[in-house]
Amino acid sequence: MTTKQHSHYLKFLAHGHHSLLVSNQSFEQFEELKEILDLSIQRAMNQDEIDNLTFTLMQNDIDIVIIDFTQEIPIAKEFLKTIKKYNDRIIIIGILNRETVVELVDILDILDSLLFEGFSIQELKDRFFVNLSVLYAIKAVGVRDMKLSSSSFNIDDDLDKFFDTYEGSSLFIVDELVELNKSLKSGELSVDILENVSIKMKELADIFSKNGNISDVTTVFKDFSSYLLTLDLTQIEPSSLYAFDYLCAIIDDVNTYMMEMFVDRIFRDVYIFEHSFENNLKFMKDALASNSEDEDDSELEFF
Repeated sequence: MTTKQHSHYLKFLAHGHHSLLVSNQSFEQFEELKEILDLSIQRAMNQDEIDNLTFTLMQNDIDIVIIDFTQEIPIAKEFLKTIKKYNDRIIIIGILNRETVVELVDILDILDSLLFEGFSIQELKDRFFVNLSVLYAIKAVGVRDMKLSSSSFNIDDDLDKFFDTYEGSSLFIVDELVELNKSLKSGELSVDILENVSIKMKELADIFSKNGNISDVTTVFKDFSSYLLTLDLTQIEPSSLYAFDYLCAIIDDVNTYMMEMFVDRIFRDVYIFEHSFENNLKFMKDALASNSEDEDDSELEFF
């Protein structure tokens, strides 16, 4: 099943999305999804909620709605109609009862996905994964087209072959860096995390060294990898811990650059990336050397 193969990526796809469950009953299957969606709310199926539905959708920036068609079919259809009128791009997943599905023939083609009563958490995750993947792909293509139209750099055959060769290994590294960065941003800080980030930076250095167009940045990755291994967390003042915000910024920068190159095939000037990387590293080092947040007034820089 899709979710069994790609469940690791569902959290990534669900980030930034808000869901609304319209039902008079609770579904324990949704509890797990609440943890990965930015917002997940439920509203009862009654006329008052229909009257306030547009406000609910707008106030909570809802982009996924799950409607329960197993009990109050006429009211459920009113919710569907109101949602479509408000924004027909909202993803709508219907929960159906096999015995009453004949009463819903007129709206089946309007729904983006179907779930039958008694559905499992894996089936629910599958519906979310499929719909969010399509939504992500549409957005990614749009962003890619915008970036391509503004990029003046043409990728030659040699560089394109390099991207093909190292796309898979690069994306695995990015995926692991994303997880490490999540830990850092949530307040976790340990020798193990720093060592793992260092290892990933060394792996990226090895990849960049394979092509002359971008090999100059290899030294930056190697130096940063070595620097992380020299940090003694026991010697860092609590007032200087904000320095690791810059580490998070560096990782975000690296991931963005890698995704642009190996997924979108947009190659921007490597020196712009290198300049941003080195500046954020300088801010990090300065912050770690400082005894007070007030002594540092630098701003994060992104390429």
